[in-house]
Amino acid sequence: MNPLRSLATLLTLTALTTLPTSAAAPPARTKLPDQHPHQKTLRQFLGSLTEKDFDHGIKEPVAAAHVSDADDHYRAWLLSLEFPRIGRKRSAPSINLPPQQFTLAAIENPEKGVMRPSCWPEPTAWFANWDYPGNPYHGSRALKLRAFATATVLMLMTDDLQENSGSPKDTRSDWFGPHFVNYAYTYNNVRDVLPADTRAAYEACLLRMMHRVTKWGPKGDETHFDLSAVLGMRLAADAIRTPEAKTLAENYARRVFSDPWYYHPAGYFTDQGCVDAGYQGMSLYFATWLALASPDWPFVQDAVKKVLRLRNHLTLPEPDGAVVGPSHFNARTSSDVVKDQWDFPFRSVAASFLTDDVASEVRFPTEEQLKAAPAAAAAEARAEIHENPGGLPNDKLASNPWRWSLWPNAPAFPMNNYAYDYYRKGHLAHRQELERTHSPLLKYPFARGTPFTEAYEKAFLISRKPKFGVIVHTGPVSEFQGEGHIEFAGPYGLSGGSLSAFWTPDAGTVLLGRRGGMPFPNQNPPNFDTPETWRSWPVHAVTGTTAAGKVFTSARIQKPDVTYESQGATFRATASGVIPAITMGKEKSLDGSISYSRTFTLSDNSLRIETRLNGDGKDTVAELYEVLPVFLRDLERQRTATPTKIEFQTGGQWAAATDQFTAAVQAVRLTRFTGAVEIRLTRPCRAKLSPADWTDKYLSKASCRNVLIDLLDGATAPGAFKGERTLAYEITAAAK
Repeated sequence: MNPLRSLATLLTLTALTTLPTSAAAPPARTKLPDQHPHQKTLRQFLGSLTEKDFDHGIKEPVAAAHVSDADDHYRAWLLSLEFPRIGRKRSAPSINLPPQQFTLAAIENPEKGVMRPSCWPEPTAWFANWDYPGNPYHGSRALKLRAFATATVLMLMTDDLQENSGSPKDTRSDWFGPHFVNYAYTYNNVRDVLPADTRAAYEACLLRMMHRVTKWGPKGDETHFDLSAVLGMRLAADAIRTPEAKTLAENYARRVFSDPWYYHPAGYFTDQGCVDAGYQGMSLYFATWLALASPDWPFVQDAVKKVLRLRNHLTLPEPDGAVVGPSHFNARTSSDVVKDQWDFPFRSVAASFLTDDVASEVRFPTEEQLKAAPAAAAAEARAEIHENPGGLPNDKLASNPWRWSLWPNAPAFPMNNYAYDYYRKGHLAHRQELERTHSPLLKYPFARGTPFTEAYEKAFLISRKPKFGVIVHTGPVSEFQGEGHIEFAGPYGLSGGSLSAFWTPDAGTVLLGRRGGMPFPNQNPPNFDTPETWRSWPVHAVTGTTAAGKVFTSARIQKPDVTYESQGATFRATASGVIPAITMGKEKSLDGSISYSRTFTLSDNSLRIETRLNGDGKDTVAELYEVLPVFLRDLERQRTATPTKIEFQTGGQWAAATDQFTAAVQAVRLTRFTGAVEIRLTRPCRAKLSPADWTDKYLSKASCRNVLIDLLDGATAPGAFKGERTLAYEITAAAK
């Protein structure tokens, strides 16, 4: 199991330990719920089915077949990226299960309770509809009924739980989202084998659940779960096909997409109120699926396209072929967009159906792979059906008693390949044309060589100049929101108006803001950005300590005041605010007020930065630095790369920087690969390096080292911080 893909499960299961439970657990049900008419009808239909109805009787294997259409070859290749799990180790053996397991007599076990068949409904229903000439299971009524029976057990038990449970976990729209997707997706693929009264009953239950989700509303703990509920609402509306259901789904979607707690108009799905480049991957998984399923919802289409565009512009191509990005602003995790979560390979392909902004991220098959794809898909299907999970014979894989779980199947694997499901005919030809013409869209924005400057709703300023590129973050970071939310150790993002990255074609990413992240609330350490290691936090900020050793930083200004203005080729962005008295937790670091502002002036030749501080004298400060996070390399993706060389210039001479103060530093030179960057100070300052290299210990192996520029003018003893202090410097690309 990919740990990145299971992070949401672990985070949420941690939260479960803090939820109140009902006084006493009710006795286990031994019969499916049948209090309501729709429940009675569904149970009666299941009772009318015999083993024969679930016995597909198919003995011949999936065979390689001739496919002539080029789009079908491409769709077959899409399946090779992630074939829906109908078997394989750790996957449900839905095709091979004994048919008896799906009968009502087996489901209603008088000793063990209601049993859930060992089947994953979505891939089973999909496989029965896989219109491939060599698929002998195509159109199988028995397979569709297997999927239907399993989904119905899950839905009826959840329906009863939602109506009668006293536990908060059972009445959360977000945690219900993956279940809702399960019920609706399955039903849309099997409805053709159901009688009219059964269809009406199933749809009545879906509608009840749509009304509940509307009443409960989005939760706001983890946006990907809230988006899964939006997707479930849409798929349910498509199943029910009534104006009422359509209105419920659209209104709920607008409710989520219009709220900045879930979606920021700059183009990112928020997590705890701010961007999280890595965690957003799961939101993007559901949002991309939703956009493909909702072509008539332009507000969703536009929002997802914005997310994809910003994400693409937060990728920085390195001279050695690696790709990295900033993550200092992340709410909780340490990873950049390049290593975001739930990055199933079909996700970016599906996104490319919506916009060419992701063309550079999409893996494209060779002619040989396209030609072999249909046979390869057939081979994968055969292998999945043949392989038994855990080494057990399929006929010994018994059902298990139903119980509530966060995921109705498993979070480690996707239940379908929506790039295949929603393929847009003609996309292959479009992509081939991009390849044939060597379109610049096939390169990341910073690698195209074409200058651009784009502002993303005063949250990001991203620019590619002839000799360099920059990413500036001036958007919000967050803080724990209180009762009803999962409390992490903090900090919820580091920024306050920061240079996220400075890049050149020859040196790659020389300056890069990162963070350590917060694993889980009950783990030790609960966060990797500990106050004790503040000198090594790789974030472009003003950070220091008081005489009492308490840390304060501009990086925790949650919502800076921001202005953007442009004049000709010059663009200016300013972020300002008051440095928070509390950095993390509840203990105050500052008694007085220290105001802060930072101005970024971008021209064709350089980036000029000016930092201003003004203190009221109520705080005694021992250390205070302008922090420049130097990116050394990624120890996983760039193991053989030479780390960035850091030098200080004094008296016109260059020398290696150390963790001891160097007086009268005029400039900093950063040499990397075949290029270099110079940071020239407008006045000589004392500077040093942070005590040691910083390396991400959580979700990546990014390695950085901070340059610390003294803002106390060489003071050797703590003193009252009163009046204004300024520091200005200019960053340019230079020869190695």
